[in-house]
Amino acid sequence: MIRAVLFDLDETLIDKTATVLTFLPLQYQRFRLGEHGVEEQDYIAEFLQLEKAGLVRKRDLYPRLVETFGLPGDLAAALFHDFETVYPGMAVPISGARQTISALKQYGVLVGVVSNGEGNVQRPKIAAAGLNEGLDLVVISGDIALRKPAREIFELAAGRLHLPVDSCLFVGDNPEADIVGAENAGMHAVYFGPKNAWPASLPSPRYQIDLLPQLIALVRDLNALTEGLMATKRPRLR
Repeated sequence: MIRAVLFDLDETLIDKTATVLTFLPLQYQRFRLGEHGVEEQDYIAEFLQLEKAGLVRKRDLYPRLVETFGLPGDLAAALFHDFETVYPGMAVPISGARQTISALKQYGVLVGVVSNGEGNVQRPKIAAAGLNEGLDLVVISGDIALRKPAREIFELAAGRLHLPVDSCLFVGDNPEADIVGAENAGMHAVYFGPKNAWPASLPSPRYQIDLLPQLIALVRDLNALTEGLMATKRPRLR
């Protein structure tokens, strides 16, 4: 039985792309990077390339970004501090995120987040997106020195909910960090993203959704299937 649904954060519950693309032009303008000969679109493109879909920590990204454009070295720390303090408050939820969390809670399952990143960035993002109220658990990699896809971070999350890993379902957009990682830990996993973005080098995802609200029916169907299998294994009374 699925007793808990755990979510990745960026590009799963929070529209990270939209938030970053709103934040970066403002950062570019605040620090007057044009005066250093940096084009705005080049700055945004290089940031997105260096961060590798969120897998690279921002404290490591900004020194590389500064070096790429030949900017003064002390700008790296200032830009990173700006990111930590301003960017989280701009976070917006993915369409259907609040509705899905609410429906899962009404259905009776626990709901949590397991995210790579720094706690002082990820937690304010959750609050800014209005997602705090429905969460039973938040695990951030920077708080525990573990990162997805390490199986230990998924096991830790299940343990904090006092559940076996196979009663948890993980939802995420990253094939390796989220789906492979969760399945290696023994969790069920649902890929939230377009099928054409799934790497050909990996086996096809067992479960895939295009919209978050589709998750509600999937959880119900999985539990109904489990209940049916359990019923057929029960000894008959004579």
